[in-house]
Amino acid sequence: MSEDIKYIERIAALITAQIRGTLTEEEALELKVWCAQSAANQALFDKLSDPEYVKDNMKDLPNMQALKSAGWDRLHSMLSAEDPEWQGAPVRRVNWRRYWVVASLIGVAIVGTLLYVRSGHDAGVVSSAPVASRLKNDVAPGGNKAVLTLSDGTSVVLDKAEKGAIASQGAARVMKLDDGKLAYNILNEKPTELAYNTLTTPAAGQFQVLLPDGSKVWLNNASSLRYPVAFTGKDREVALKGEAYFEVAHNSRQPFRVRVDGMLVDVLGTSFNISAYADERTIKTTLLTGAVRVSKGDAGTLLKPNEQVLLDDAGKLSVLKDVDVDGVVAWKSGYFHFERADLKTVMRMLARWYDLDVQYEGAVTSHEFEGYIERDLNLSQVLQILQKNQVHFDLNGRKLTVRP
Repeated sequence: MSEDIKYIERIAALITAQIRGTLTEEEALELKVWCAQSAANQALFDKLSDPEYVKDNMKDLPNMQALKSAGWDRLHSMLSAEDPEWQGAPVRRVNWRRYWVVASLIGVAIVGTLLYVRSGHDAGVVSSAPVASRLKNDVAPGGNKAVLTLSDGTSVVLDKAEKGAIASQGAARVMKLDDGKLAYNILNEKPTELAYNTLTTPAAGQFQVLLPDGSKVWLNNASSLRYPVAFTGKDREVALKGEAYFEVAHNSRQPFRVRVDGMLVDVLGTSFNISAYADERTIKTTLLTGAVRVSKGDAGTLLKPNEQVLLDDAGKLSVLKDVDVDGVVAWKSGYFHFERADLKTVMRMLARWYDLDVQYEGAVTSHEFEGYIERDLNLSQVLQILQKNQVHFDLNGRKLTVRP
């Protein structure tokens, strides 16, 4: 089966799950990214999510046998496996709920193919030749890479470490789990002293850690998190540099706190993202669920879900409401997200993920970038997408020159 058909089937499956209400968080973001890729994708999604549209247009679709003979064997087997009575049955025999689901599968397959042929093979994709001719090499995307610094200063390169026990730290055993995450198993011992570990990701690295209290942290590239190997005090305090997404285990008797460059985020049990890179003009704290209080000196504000607080270099706090939180945490699910981002903002993101030295020649375009790009692409593929917006690139080793 061609990659094109597999892609169409994937989008069909996502829309079907959306209709059924079984879409996972990661799948919801994947579908959102697809919709954002073009107005045509969004229009198709809107139509296939409308039962009246499906009902009105169902009569124009061929029956399952016709689809099968036309080469849609995979779609036919998908539907048949889900409902045996659909073996060769005409479309008009389904009940309303199944009617909607099957229409989505068929509709996306047919219309999605036309969209792919029109926008994928024609004007929608620029030939890679103009970019490739100016690239002396390519750069692979980042991956799961980190260094763990133990309380005695010993460093462990986690991406090279074997799975299982890595070290003993106070009353905790440090583990690398089968899925590659870092975790702490608390032993039935009272810690004799407070020991700290620091998890550091390089440029082109990211990592996940399960803290001793069960809280989960996703650490983005060029970032570090310092934390005790056991939370024994009146609160649970960690220190962050760079960017991380937190899912905090609830414990009202022991609040969770994050210190970020003089700013303090107080948490009970919630999920939120903090972006605090030294080369960015603001520190951004974005709340997905629960509640957090962000403070700097005497100033403070309480965040509600879908809100973001900005701390500028003058120490001023400001709150944005109705933030696209899916876009903010898209990096965790494998995407760059650009929302009215200028070129230098985009290039800083790429520099951190591909470990680049970015330089500029000539005037910098004022074009603003919108949308999503997969983080698992090679650099040349990302540059190919960006060059459609009045910008060109030369790459030599890790040096990327940007010019009009």
